[in-house]
Order: sequence, then C-alpha cells, then structure tokens
Amino acid sequence: MGCDGGTIPTRDELVRLKKKPEQRDKDGHRIYKWQHCAISQEPLRKPVVACELGRLYNKESIIELLLNKDRTNAPANTEHIEKLKDVIELKLHDNPAFDAKKHAVGDGLYNDALISPWICPVTGLEMNGRFKFVFAFTTGKVVAERAIKVLRKDPAEAPNFKEEDVVTINPEEEELDLMNSMMNARRARVKAAKKAAKEAKRKNDADFKVPTPGSSSSSSSSKSADSEDGPSAAKKPKPEELSAFKDQKKTNDPSKIKSSKPKSSVQNDPNASEVYKRLFSSHKDAVNKKHGHWITFDPRYN
Repeated sequence: MGCDGGTIPTRDELVRLKKKPEQRDKDGHRIYKWQHCAISQEPLRKPVVACELGRLYNKESIIELLLNKDRTNAPANTEHIEKLKDVIELKLHDNPAFDAKKHAVGDGLYNDALISPWICPVTGLEMNGRFKFVFAFTTGKVVAERAIKVLRKDPAEAPNFKEEDVVTINPEEEELDLMNSMMNARRARVKAAKKAAKEAKRKNDADFKVPTPGSSSSSSSSKSADSEDGPSAAKKPKPEELSAFKDQKKTNDPSKIKSSKPKSSVQNDPNASEVYKRLFSSHKDAVNKKHGHWITFDPRYN
C-alpha cells in the first residue's frame, strides 16, 4: 500500500486537480505598453507620436512603416495608419526626478519602472500607466485626465481640449470601440471641412468672370466712341498747321521741305563773343580749314 515509515499524505498528493491557467502580469504588461513602442517594441524616445487609438510609437518606426510598401509583416494594430498625418507628435513634459543613468535602485540594481521619464505638467502625476493620461489630437499636448477639468476652465486652453479631440493614451480593451468611433467621426469632420473649403474657393473663382473676345471688342469700340466724343475729340489741328505740312506731303526731297521754324545759329547771335563763336564748327575759320575742327577732328577719317 505504500506510505510506510509514518508518512502522512496530504490531499494535494492524493487528488489531482485541474491546473489553473497562468494569469498575465497586468502591472508588467501595463508598464511595458507605456514605455515601449507599439511597433518595434523598443523603448520610447523622443520624438514620440501617438495614433488616434491612443497607442504610442517612436516616430522613426512610423516613418519606416510608411516607407515600406509591403505591409504584410506589419503589426495588425497599424492598419489605420496610412499617412504621417494619421499620427501626431506628443508634447511631453520631462520628469525632473527621472535619471536614465540612475533609475536602477537597490543592491541588486532593481529597476524601478514606476519612475516615468515624463509627467503631467498640471498635476505632476507620472506617466507610468497607473493614472489615466489623455492628449489633444489637434495640438499633441499630454496631460492627466484629472487636469482636463482645470484646463477647460482656462479660456486659453479650453479650445485645445474639446471633447471630440481628446484621445486616451493606451486605452483598455473595452474603450477601443469608443476610440475607433471617435476616430471615424474626426476624420469625417476633416473631410467635410476640406470639401466645404474647396466649394467656397470654386465659388469665389466663379465670381471673377473672364471677358470673352466679343465683349472685349465691344468694350474697346465703346471706349473708342467715348474717346471721340470726349475732350480729345475737340483738339483738332489748326488750319495754319495743315498748310505748313501740306508741301512736305507732296515731296520727299528734304531740300524742298519748308521748315516751320527759322534756323538759329550761334554765329548770328549778337550777344556771343568772337572767342565763343570760334568754339563751334560753324565758324567761318573752321569751315575754310583743310582739316576738321579741333573738337570733331578724327585722324582716322581725315
């Protein structure tokens, strides 16, 4: 029968029970999500971005994901990220108590994972997953959920934290459906706003009518008619001006064309001195010289 030697078996040794399934370490899983990229599983480092579902990524991991045309090996939770505008860079506030070189404490170099590199700038709570954090998808500002009520009372910060623009960071499984519906509604609003802007621009362009060739000719003819009836039409040439140019129209010989004004010469000026008259080539001494005038003389042509 066994059990010799005075041994007393316990119930666990005699009755085999069904083993309980191993439970996941919720705290460890939560801390890992808040400190590692959801794509590369590498530690988060600035610049940190977040999608509309509240997951955290390294920006370089998102860029590599978008540059890769073959996304068959991409994580399943990145299907909603199609362009860089689908994520926003977070504005994180550094934790002054965090030191990357001295965050391990104790003789066994225990890593205190609850000390987060970032905190809420309003409440001072650490961003380690123990407290609920949110961010505004329009600006990327990250705060604790407790600070939302305070910020909405501030006129300067209230527009940045509207109900439809606030996204929860690393939401629970039961909150994913709500985040997904808010994402679809947000994208629909952006698409409607772009469509309305295009229609407004098209309407403004339609107000400026382009003139047709017929309208331009009619406008030019009307302008010419107005010019004939205007003050310029009253300016007609005088009879003496017509008679002065009548002979010039009949002949092309410049010697026969009569000048309306008599020629004036320095040599005929009674007020000019003889020294001053000698400076010009029209002086009688300059005309009778074999060479050209001393001013206009050029030995290359004489």
